[in-house]
Amino acid sequence: MKLELKRQDFLKAWQIAERFIDVKPAKNSLGGILIRASEDGSVTLEATDLKTSVKCTAEGVNIISPGVAVVPAVLLGSMIKKSASEDLILEVNSERGFLNAGNSKTRFAVFSAEEFPKIPESSGAEKICDLLASDLARIIAEGGSASSLPQDFPKYMGTCLLRTQDGYLKGVSTDGKRLALSKIVCGSIAKDDDILLPAAAIKDLGKTLTSSYSDKLVNIFADSSTAWFNLEGVEFSIRRIEAAFPVYERILNDNVKTSMKISSAELASVLDRIDIIARAIPSHIMSMSLNPNGTLKITARAPEKGTASENLTAEISGEPMQIGFNVAYFLDGLKVLGPGEVLIEFSDEEGQSRMKRSESDDLLYMLMPARLSAQDKIAEEEMGEFENDYNQVHEENAPENEDENINQENQEENYSEN
Repeated sequence: MKLELKRQDFLKAWQIAERFIDVKPAKNSLGGILIRASEDGSVTLEATDLKTSVKCTAEGVNIISPGVAVVPAVLLGSMIKKSASEDLILEVNSERGFLNAGNSKTRFAVFSAEEFPKIPESSGAEKICDLLASDLARIIAEGGSASSLPQDFPKYMGTCLLRTQDGYLKGVSTDGKRLALSKIVCGSIAKDDDILLPAAAIKDLGKTLTSSYSDKLVNIFADSSTAWFNLEGVEFSIRRIEAAFPVYERILNDNVKTSMKISSAELASVLDRIDIIARAIPSHIMSMSLNPNGTLKITARAPEKGTASENLTAEISGEPMQIGFNVAYFLDGLKVLGPGEVLIEFSDEEGQSRMKRSESDDLLYMLMPARLSAQDKIAEEEMGEFENDYNQVHEENAPENEDENINQENQEENYSEN
């Protein structure tokens, strides 16, 4: 096989393929990319880690001699990316590969094409639906945000469920402590189905769609073992997980004891600071005190580090409540909801809390609270006493009357004149 490559054009397909190689392959060929140069003039790249596979058409290639070869992905990819020349010659025989780039010439070992796994094809699979890549990427990013990685048991904790139902495509994930549900109207559904996929693989697919194909149409196919995501010139396949996803609808309820509307960006900024203390303890816990007068107080306490507390103004209705949460989980929810205004509904101190965009129901992030210890509640009282002491000292040191204020200002003016 001998090919003339236009470096930048060829790299577009190469960089997609190399995302799906096995970084710690059980056999060498899984760490490579299969290049198939056909006599009809087409060149395809294939890569797989046995769970996820990709097959894409490469541009910027002129075939001098057709053939099939498996080349080392990391090594050859680095040489192509760092080449000073835009015109390259890639030549591969049964034992060696050669890359010529201007005055630079490199020889490298290749792998056996016979050992490279056969990538499953979608030709016999049923069509599920089609939608824009940007919409599918959103469903994956939002709906997969509550999965735990890595997670082997129960299997569903490390997965993302894609469900077509009642005209919607939904993405759902849970790790037992939180649940994320994202949905979009999809008028082109051909079949209702539940497709359970490994979260790591589906998230890699989402990132690829966002970076390279956001305005393209994705056709989703599936059979009993595999799901395919087909675009023009590229086909992704992911092996389905054989496990039962929980019937999550049974745990969702509409009980609301207290609700709060607040800026997601403002709350996330405060939690980033609170997290400096909270991350010092294994439970990663914070305390939220909600007051219907519009005051939200957030406190975190690490016995050997210290205590942090901040007050915010929010639109709070219902009953006063003190409730605990894992800061990292809460931040994950805010980040996936985005920077706008969010509505947070609290059922009670031990029941589920639900986060969603205040003007839309396309995303639900449900989070179970963490139990506050007596020390966590004492931390609230300590911070209250600290604020009272601080205010008292501040008042004592303040000028007692207007004359003292004027004298102080005059002294400052005289000092600056001198």
